[in-house]
Amino acid sequence: MSEDSVFPARWYAVAWSSELKKEPLKKRIAGRDIVLFRGEDNTPHAIHAYCPHRGADLSLGFCADGGVRCPFHGWLFQGDGRCTDIPSQPGARIPEFAHATAYRVMEKAGLIWVYPSDHAHDELTLFPELEDPDLRLVPFQSTWKAHFTRVVESVLDVAHLPVVHRRTIGRKSSPDVKIQFHAEGDRIRIENNQTELEYRFPQQWILRPRSRGKHRLINFVTFTPVDSHSTDIRGYIGRNFAKSFLMDKILSKFSLKVLKEDQEIVESQHPRPIPESLRLEAHVAADGPQVRFRNRWYSFLTGNEPKLSSIANHFEY
Repeated sequence: MSEDSVFPARWYAVAWSSELKKEPLKKRIAGRDIVLFRGEDNTPHAIHAYCPHRGADLSLGFCADGGVRCPFHGWLFQGDGRCTDIPSQPGARIPEFAHATAYRVMEKAGLIWVYPSDHAHDELTLFPELEDPDLRLVPFQSTWKAHFTRVVESVLDVAHLPVVHRRTIGRKSSPDVKIQFHAEGDRIRIENNQTELEYRFPQQWILRPRSRGKHRLINFVTFTPVDSHSTDIRGYIGRNFAKSFLMDKILSKFSLKVLKEDQEIVESQHPRPIPESLRLEAHVAADGPQVRFRNRWYSFLTGNEPKLSSIANHFEY
C-alpha cells in the first residue's frame, strides 16, 4: 500500500448542511464514493454510492420512504444501508448481498461530517468559536489538486506570508520570521503577532486573536482528503461586528483570494505528499511547526492508529 494513499480514520467534512436538501448528493472521501441523503426526520445519512445490484449511481436516484431509491431498478436503501424493498419481487425475502455499506454521519456547525470507516472512533470535537452565537460565520470552499499533507502544511507555514501573500494578509509581515510555537500530542499552537494559529491533527485549523477584545475575527479551515491527488477545503470567516450581507460577500471573496494565492504553489510541490523522511527536504528554524506536523504524520503512518486507504474498491458493499 502506497503511503500517499493512507489517511487517518477521523471525522471529515464532506458538504455544507445547506447542500443536502431533498435529493441525494454524491461526494468522495478518501477514495470512497458515498451518497448522502436525509431521512424522513431530516437526519443525514451516508451509504456507498453504488447499488449492489447492478452498480448504478444512487445519487441519480431519489429520496422516498425514508431512504434512497436506485435509479435503475428502484431498490430502496435506508440510512443504515439495509435494502428494504425490491420492486421486482414484492414480499420476497431480501438477501444479505442486497444491503449497502453505511457510514456514520454527524451534522455540526453547518457541515455534514462523515466517519468513513468501521473502526472505533472518538466523538467530533470542534473549536468552541464555531458554536459561539456571537460570531457570524461566512463559509468558503475550494478543492486543490494537492495531497492532504501538503495542504495542511501550507497553513502551518508562517514564513511564506510576506512572499506568497504580499498583496493580502502578508503585507505587514516581516520576512525575518521568528516562530514561537508549542506542540503537544495532536495540537500545534503558533503565535504570530496579535494572532494565534491552532491546529488539531489531522483536519482542523483556526486563526484567532490572542486577546479577547471588543471586535473578534476568526478564520476556521477543515481539510478532507478526496483521494490521494486532491483535497477539499471548507472554512468559515467569523466575526462579531459589521454583520451585513455585503460584508459577508466581501469576506468570502477575500478568503477565496487568499486561498488562490496558495493553491497554485501547493499544487506545484513535488513529491506530491510530504517526503517519507525529514532528511529528504531542507529545513530551517521557521519550519518548526511543519517539522512537528511531519513527525506526527510519520508516527501515524508507522503506528497502530486506524487508517483509511484511498485505493478503495468501488464494488465493495
